[in-house]
Amino acid sequence: MTTAGHCDGVNQIVEPGVGTHTLTHQAEHRGEWGDVEWKTSTQVEPDDFYATASEVRDVEAVEPRASITVGESVCVYGRSSNSRDCSDTVFRTSISCTNSGVFNDRLVAMNAKRTTIGGDSGGGWSFNFTAFGSHKGGCSVDGVTRNAFSVADLYDEALGVRVRTS
Repeated sequence: MTTAGHCDGVNQIVEPGVGTHTLTHQAEHRGEWGDVEWKTSTQVEPDDFYATASEVRDVEAVEPRASITVGESVCVYGRSSNSRDCSDTVFRTSISCTNSGVFNDRLVAMNAKRTTIGGDSGGGWSFNFTAFGSHKGGCSVDGVTRNAFSVADLYDEALGVRVRTS
């Protein structure tokens, strides 16, 4: 299971139809490959992600970093806001951002102003059944705070893991 690297205290996951699993922290990266961390449980975690609070989807593919393009539509789902927003498009395919004194690079910035809330960090960015990444939060780009995400295709560089696909 992945979340944002700056998300302290994430220690459980609810698997629909199965129940709650305790998570164990494995690795965290906040730097040149984004803002992401990886956790495991004693269960074999499925290749699933929340599209909404009641809709869980299989990850069929991971969008290659080189294939993310300006103007492309990508959806975000935030657990705290319980909102899926598919109206945002890619503004820049690679930005850097410093939040709370921590520098993160190779993030994707979205076109709209920030539409998520605190606690949505770590939520999935996807389109249909393709994983794009995990929500970083708001980053200032050209003086505008925009949604930004860490790229799933870079989790291997950041953490030494890959996104499980079906």
